[in-house]
Amino acid sequence: MQSTLTKGSATPETTITIEFKPVKIKIPAEGLTLEALEGMVFDIRQEIGKTAFVNALREYDEVLARSRPRGRFRNICKKTKYLQTRAGDIQYKRTLYRERITGKPRYLLDEALKIEKNQRMSLKMAQLMGALSSASPYRAAQEQLSKLLGLSWSHEAIRQNVIREGKPIEEREKKEHQKIKALDYKMPEEVPEVVYNEADAAYIRKQNKNKKRGRKKRHLEVKAGIGYTGKEPRYDKGKRKAKKLSQKIVYADIRAKRDEFLDRFSCISEREFGLSAVKESYLGGDGDSWIREGKKEYFHRSKYLLCPFHLFRNLRKTLPGKKQSQKKLKELFEKNKIDKALSRIKRLTKGIRNRKLKSKLIEFYGYISNNRQGIEASMQVRMDKKVESAGAVEPNIDKVIAHRFKGRGMSWSEDGAQALLKIRQTIINGQWDNWWYKERNKKIEIKAIFKEPITATQMCKKRNITPYIEAELPCYEGPDQSKPWVGVLHELTRARQLS
Repeated sequence: MQSTLTKGSATPETTITIEFKPVKIKIPAEGLTLEALEGMVFDIRQEIGKTAFVNALREYDEVLARSRPRGRFRNICKKTKYLQTRAGDIQYKRTLYRERITGKPRYLLDEALKIEKNQRMSLKMAQLMGALSSASPYRAAQEQLSKLLGLSWSHEAIRQNVIREGKPIEEREKKEHQKIKALDYKMPEEVPEVVYNEADAAYIRKQNKNKKRGRKKRHLEVKAGIGYTGKEPRYDKGKRKAKKLSQKIVYADIRAKRDEFLDRFSCISEREFGLSAVKESYLGGDGDSWIREGKKEYFHRSKYLLCPFHLFRNLRKTLPGKKQSQKKLKELFEKNKIDKALSRIKRLTKGIRNRKLKSKLIEFYGYISNNRQGIEASMQVRMDKKVESAGAVEPNIDKVIAHRFKGRGMSWSEDGAQALLKIRQTIINGQWDNWWYKERNKKIEIKAIFKEPITATQMCKKRNITPYIEAELPCYEGPDQSKPWVGVLHELTRARQLS
């Protein structure tokens, strides 16, 4: 098989046509099965595709050579390049030029086709590999690539590609966060009346865990947050009453500390929903102190809701096998009678001699006391039925984390887990295609708040801060203290002090 290209004029309207000449292949008919014939045709298709690909690249390189500006570039030599594509691994030669004035080396073919420096894989191939790796283990992705495209890849090569492609997503998130903090973002055209944000964390096993002591050193904490505006029917037709989250967004991270995670999550919610302008907003959690305390700093206008799923699960764990006691306490919680529930737990604690069970009851009592406001708000929401109650984060933890990162004896490095998590997050948010063809190579400019950097001398300079303490702005303590513009005022005040 041969392919040739015919070109028109050397203008931007140049067209290239690939012409396939007849191909004849003899296949022995004896003992031939459908599966064998399918395999042969598949292999032939792959070989034809690779040959056409290489010939197209070679001829296009010649077209660019003939149409290049005369006297500007000097032809140096032909350089071999390897590229991994959906058609297979190809090897081709392209011309290396050198600018006569600057001496800068140039590959006109790479520039015309937008091939990045040191790129070894087509974007379509990298996109497919990332999607397969997100849904299944690396060895399973290896088998799927072999069956789908007839390509032989090692699972480690697939893992390295995931790490390589996940890092740009993480870096872009950091830059987007800086833009939002600098108030350089566009509010949504329609701000919803109600916004729900929920946060939770899960642990996955870390590689080389046997060499370290302590749960945190043997595991990686994966923090996840979801935001949505309500629930709507999943199906337009039929009798099924299943619901899905409206305008759902997912944010997950491993490297960020808990405060950093909540800060970024609140900024994402502000960009997507206009959190500072909504009438009602809620923050749901499982009762952990970092979410409860972080609400004051990053979700100040939101009401805290304790997820009923976690409340009742802790109740079952505290009183295993005691269904009657569980039922009575659950009824008290659902009726929002927290004082009576606490009194009942106290009585149960006094009447139990089992130290282990008694310790669980004391711990559960503290859990209820610390999350009292969240329980009351959550149960009130359930009774009013005006808005949805919290509890959507748990199934989404399963979708984002558990289904891919847990089970089957898997353990993770921080780089590998973070990169794969960012890819899964992008896919779940429906931004996978948009990332590859619009956002991946888009440059982000961050507007600096300060024109000049603060020097070490200014940092150490003695100053009188009494006037700033006496003239504190009301917005620092008011209902708007969590808004991005208040954060900018903090920074501007700090710059004034340092000047």
